[in-house]
Amino acid sequence: MKLTCLIVAALVSIPFHVSAKEAIEIQLTSEATRFPADAPVDLKVTFTNVSTSPVRILGYHTPVVEGIEADILSVSLAREPVEYIGRIYKRAAPKDRDYLTLKPGESISGVASLWDNYDLSVSGTYAVQYRTEVLSAGSDQAVAFSNVIFLDIEGRKPPVDPDDVEEDGPVTKIVNGSNEKFKSCSASEKSSLETAREHALNYADDAYDYLVAGSNTSRYTTWFGAYDGSRYSTVREHFRKIRNAIDNETFKIYCNCNKNAYAFVRPRQEYKIHLCSLFWPAPMTGTDSKAGTLVHEVSHFRVVADTDDIQYGQSGAMQLANSNPGNAIKNADSHEYFAEATPYSPYNPCAPTVTSHTGAPITANWDGANCHVMNIPAGLSPFIYNNSYYVNAGSSTSCTAPSMWDGANCYILPYPAWSTSSFVWSGNLYLTPGPGNACPAPSTFDGANCFVMPLPWGSTSFTYANNLYITPLPSCAIGGFDGAHCYVGAAPASRTASVWGSSFYYSH
Repeated sequence: MKLTCLIVAALVSIPFHVSAKEAIEIQLTSEATRFPADAPVDLKVTFTNVSTSPVRILGYHTPVVEGIEADILSVSLAREPVEYIGRIYKRAAPKDRDYLTLKPGESISGVASLWDNYDLSVSGTYAVQYRTEVLSAGSDQAVAFSNVIFLDIEGRKPPVDPDDVEEDGPVTKIVNGSNEKFKSCSASEKSSLETAREHALNYADDAYDYLVAGSNTSRYTTWFGAYDGSRYSTVREHFRKIRNAIDNETFKIYCNCNKNAYAFVRPRQEYKIHLCSLFWPAPMTGTDSKAGTLVHEVSHFRVVADTDDIQYGQSGAMQLANSNPGNAIKNADSHEYFAEATPYSPYNPCAPTVTSHTGAPITANWDGANCHVMNIPAGLSPFIYNNSYYVNAGSSTSCTAPSMWDGANCYILPYPAWSTSSFVWSGNLYLTPGPGNACPAPSTFDGANCFVMPLPWGSTSFTYANNLYITPLPSCAIGGFDGAHCYVGAAPASRTASVWGSSFYYSH
């Protein structure tokens, strides 16, 4: 296709001041102005210390060390943001070794590959700027900028995923596992990962149960800030999706990352997780654990919670919750630390209680597969409706006065020949009165009709052989009669009620 000429903006750097005496100048340049579909789009980012003192910059938020390792560029097309498709790492909180030091007047540069890391599928003029929220320790500013440059780029597909490239072409060289697939993982690593996934599911279940219950303790506010209904609902939906993904999706696990990080994912490539050198010595549970790392990484996927790495480490995540709760609910480490709920206590999969028909809680017990609620007495027909437990109502010989059990039903009185009808109004049984407002005992005239008795809930009236009857009260061996059946109780909102054999359960 014909490419239009590039218009390059004048180079205007916005210094990023670490203190009154320190400043960084950032320049973004490109050797070319137009890029055909088969041409790499490589940009140069240069950082210059224009102050009189040494300045430190966070290495992995620059392309200096190993290219782009985070979403450090602002890329747009027709004023619409372009999606970042590169790697997102879980890292430890920054340490001294993570910073690069520039002497006064010193410059360092790195190459930022646009094609590998941003969606360039549409042809057009792209605006590109180096823009990141974290640059230097101790800064009093949140964002560092470079100049903006404009590039005419012909649309192209993303490069082939290196994970799927072998000598003879694209191949998915992964062996099947139990709802997991592994590449370059030893037998012991596979076993450790399977255990970590079980704990990660426990974490996600526990976090979701907490949020469904509407809890708002320090566990929530520590990691997500002051309560707000909309933000709370967002976090609850995040953990619903995290839980479902960990429980049901097939993951592809790669054990061949040697970087000083826990793990990374490409958010658009669902359920591929790369585990790095810090993952393996991490504890199975607790702060920055294997299980927590899996929660962290799953939260990144676009189809799950689409989180970002805004702050790393517990201290940074706590500060973010206090200063910017809106960003805290987008931060992956905030989700991980909320799920880990340090100090960790063994997860009880049956902690949520069933609410009985009286409102009292019913505690379920783990049977190794699901949560056992109760045994069902023999002879009853159990069923589930609207995530609640029911059984059929039985018959009884119980009759409410003034009716009496006659061996089949509840007898009330001889039906008078002069009464035109019996009827129920406002829960009471009546007869039409006879001449002179006559009413057969035990009914009484109430000024309009012959009041017989309150009709018990679940009973019906009828006439037989010139006698007035009501059906006996329904009998509930368990639960309480609701007008049709015996209602036993409701399963927890975050679980699914079920019947198996002669017992009620809810799912883990």
